[in-house]
Amino acid sequence: MSKIILYLFYINLTWHIIHSIYSNWGQFSPEKLVYDSLTIIVDLIFIWLILKTKKTRKNLTRFEHFHNEAFNAEKRKEFEKAIQIRNEGLKITALNALQRADLHVGNGGTYLNLDDFINATNCFDKAFDLIKHEKIPYDKQYIEIIESYVKANRKEDAIKLVEELMDRQSYNKKFKRLQPVRDKLLM
Repeated sequence: MSKIILYLFYINLTWHIIHSIYSNWGQFSPEKLVYDSLTIIVDLIFIWLILKTKKTRKNLTRFEHFHNEAFNAEKRKEFEKAIQIRNEGLKITALNALQRADLHVGNGGTYLNLDDFINATNCFDKAFDLIKHEKIPYDKQYIEIIESYVKANRKEDAIKLVEELMDRQSYNKKFKRLQPVRDKLLM
């Protein structure tokens, strides 16, 4: 519905511009020019308002919206709300694997704040399953993620994860930094 109204305002704007040019061609009248200019400005204001409200609605379906809203909820210590917001975001079919993985990792981090290591590691499992074949950057938080597996009594899974991450040295040498973590787990 708003698209139709927007197109009508575009047509109206075009009409007012053409009418203003035609009516002021050859015979200049300041009063008429002011009136025509005001009608064009009013059309532009309505078009801007329609576009502005339409843009706000679109943000509710974007990854950044859910990511930022969940982050803000966590800053306010509203952990359950942060998880709920990310879970809403995961329902969006247009998200790519990296975006989905990011939301799962965010939920895992929130569960870590709640000392719920079982749910945290379940979220991390989902995230790493999504990005098995993606090239991801090294992040020192991988160490905390690996430690959460140990705290959840999933040491074998922690070893498997650290080895999968270390295999990524083929494209990013920073993953070698996980070697001491792997050695500690194998002791």
